[in-house]
Amino acid sequence: MKAAIVLIVIFLRTLMGVAQPCTYVRGTITDAETRDRLPGANIRLQADWRTGTSTDSLGHFIIKAQAGDTLVASFIGYKESAFIIRECEIVILLEPYAQLTGEVVVQAERLIAEEFRTMKADKLEIYTNPTAKADPLLAVNAMPAATTLDESANISLRGSTAQETGIFLNNVPIYDGIRYGQLNGIGTFSIFNTAIINNVQVFPGNPPLEYGNTSSGLIALQTDAIIPKKTETQLSLNMASVGFSTQIPVKQKSSVSVLGNYQFSGLLRGLNPRSLERIKNFGSQDLGLHYFYRFSPTTSLKFFNYSLREQFTFDFRQPSFHGDFNAQGKRNFSTLSLQKRVGKGEFSINQGASFSESRFSYSVSDIKLRNTNLFTSFNYLYTGHRFDFKSGISHDNRLQKFNGTLPEIDFAIAPIHPFVNVSSTTRIAITEVFGYGKYRFSEKIMIGAGMRQNIPARMQPLYNSLQANVKWQMTEKFSLLLGAGKYHRTDFSRGAGNATLFFETDQLSLDATYKTLRWEVIGSVFGKHSRQDHRLIETVGAEAFIKYQSRKWLAQVSVSSLQSTIQQNEISFASPFDLSYFGRANLQYKFGGNWVVSAFSLFRQGSFFRPVAGAQFNPQWMVYEPRFVPVTGQQRLPAYFNMSMNVSKLVSLSDTLMMVLFASTDNLTNNPNVRDYNYNFDYTTRTEERFAQRTVFLGCVLNF
Repeated sequence: MKAAIVLIVIFLRTLMGVAQPCTYVRGTITDAETRDRLPGANIRLQADWRTGTSTDSLGHFIIKAQAGDTLVASFIGYKESAFIIRECEIVILLEPYAQLTGEVVVQAERLIAEEFRTMKADKLEIYTNPTAKADPLLAVNAMPAATTLDESANISLRGSTAQETGIFLNNVPIYDGIRYGQLNGIGTFSIFNTAIINNVQVFPGNPPLEYGNTSSGLIALQTDAIIPKKTETQLSLNMASVGFSTQIPVKQKSSVSVLGNYQFSGLLRGLNPRSLERIKNFGSQDLGLHYFYRFSPTTSLKFFNYSLREQFTFDFRQPSFHGDFNAQGKRNFSTLSLQKRVGKGEFSINQGASFSESRFSYSVSDIKLRNTNLFTSFNYLYTGHRFDFKSGISHDNRLQKFNGTLPEIDFAIAPIHPFVNVSSTTRIAITEVFGYGKYRFSEKIMIGAGMRQNIPARMQPLYNSLQANVKWQMTEKFSLLLGAGKYHRTDFSRGAGNATLFFETDQLSLDATYKTLRWEVIGSVFGKHSRQDHRLIETVGAEAFIKYQSRKWLAQVSVSSLQSTIQQNEISFASPFDLSYFGRANLQYKFGGNWVVSAFSLFRQGSFFRPVAGAQFNPQWMVYEPRFVPVTGQQRLPAYFNMSMNVSKLVSLSDTLMMVLFASTDNLTNNPNVRDYNYNFDYTTRTEERFAQRTVFLGCVLNF
């Protein structure tokens, strides 16, 4: 009788454990032998590889899952483990690879400063973000640190220009990572396909010194380093494109991913004639190949090649000319990353090659821009029990050729006005060495510090970048991150001529994070002192971010405030990023039948512009010459507000075939957001140049 009761009790406990409702699963991943916690370990759902996360500096993680789901955990040097969830709080023990040499498995190069970042996005967060449009860079624009003033993929972080933000793919710099780029560098979408992106790490301030030539903020993207057990394919169809991606395992040692996309404008323009009336046409064709090969548990290689052709035409309006602006472009870039683990050390080689050609024409102007970029870096990472150190050397060689016909006078661009032929060749060659180390005093306190030094060439100035970080995990839920440093960046100027821009920025930031199973609260304060040639820019700001997530609800709100001034020629005036408020709000609800409804809004104070004070007729050029108010008299544009909504439904067609249907509306309230002002021929009448009006978008994604 007692034995029967014991069996019943055990059965009931087991049943209760299996049936225990879980919205989120909290856990810790540790070494099965030493019981050391493993920061940076990966955890994902077996049924959906897009749902995943990684452990924090204490080895903790939170993942959206429920009882009965199967989780897969992996970490460099440890055997991958899969198990069924039976409780809402778990401890995962990973066994290290048993090898006589003590070597461990290498999958992808580790980012030594990962613990000092503040934001990260994985596949699922990018796909489900209503404003991201499945684009990794547009997903960054939804983060509280983003201060992008236009509706583009050119990311500004904490009041710095987009040109100061470093973007790296597999540790290789990408300088022209946007689609439909204009002459000023602004573009609508990024060239990165989320299908092969494993994660996006964002350092809004104090970019890690293991990456060079970035002065204010960094976005680091890594492609997948996994070998699926079976072929996974995704097909997408929407009003503006048809695309596909497939990942194929090859002999358990490698995987090949192929992706492509064809974009067209007819359907989208047809359904949104008023909001897209200035866009006459656009289109692109792209193709990518990603290859991952694991030679052995200690050696792996990743290769990615991407090619793109694009063109677009829009209605160009200027007081002296009204007509078509045409742009065509093509580009190709490749990245190659090789990692080799030896004992507690890891060697890596990263190489990149990029080529692009662009052509812009309007009126008599016909401009051709050609860019080539070759990059190589050699790094070594030592991982100890408490101390990690990374050092390396990199060489970044960039060449830009600019030639074409330009207006001689910027306010006179009609065919009857004078034009000049311009031709220039500019080269930037940057060689740098760096060293960065971090020490864990305990599970609660970690410090990091480093230096990056350039090796001057071609009349370059000698400079060194410095950095120091401190992270204090005060409790399991609350942490503080303090960062300070000096950073440098050299880039081509946007426009004609052969000038280059040199940025030098001093930064100080403090970030406080409180995180529980459902709540996440982040508060930040920061200050910057930036020198850009003859300009000094002072910026101070604060951010607040609150997020709540349950099984059905997701709600998050962020607000930033910046005070930013420019000093130039002994004159001080407000920068475009001088904003009293810059806010975002996101609300998402899931209900029966796999329906998801989400709404996202962005609201901010209007940026500054310089009004025209008057105009005088120039009889020589037969055109009116505008006279702008001084920079000290600039005025603000109206406040910006945009709300977008998205409705999607997951349809399970079979055990292996799923379809996602979605419909979205951008600028739902059709708010007349003013981008700038345009004037008539004599500058007596001013009209609004607006951002996108209400736009409806429909599509579906098929996974099998």
